[in-house]
Amino acid sequence: MIGVWLWIPALATAQAQPAAQMAQKMESACTGYCHGPSLIAQQRLERAGWTREVDKMILWGAKVADADKDSLIDYLTRTFNSSRPRPATSKAVPEGKGMDIFQISCMSCHDDGPVAALKRDRAAWARQVDRMIQWGAYVPSARKNELIDYLVANFGR
Repeated sequence: MIGVWLWIPALATAQAQPAAQMAQKMESACTGYCHGPSLIAQQRLERAGWTREVDKMILWGAKVADADKDSLIDYLTRTFNSSRPRPATSKAVPEGKGMDIFQISCMSCHDDGPVAALKRDRAAWARQVDRMIQWGAYVPSARKNELIDYLVANFGR
């Protein structure tokens, strides 16, 4: 029951700035010019650490509107903190286009067992990916369809 009470403030903050919206802002500010999403996904920082990183990146030229800075730091803190499991990028998963985004986006919270058990068609995988994004999974918007294609090819009906 304690975990639910700890999660409620994060949910309220997430509802103020939808995770998908903040992920897009993060992508445009962070991954659009300098580095890929895997570098961010590897980080496990608390708020003070993400504040330092965002401030440093802004000094180095990242375009973050003043109005978005605190929400971006909140999103990074919720999504990439020390309580989240590390991406299981070394685990063997089916080869193919989209394998890396599957490892970063899906396997950072669970292994491939629950995914393999679902056996969904494309429409159902698209809904599942959208649901996971709403729950805080990081899926780069430019690679969302590639992830869905990978899921269909490897875990579809």
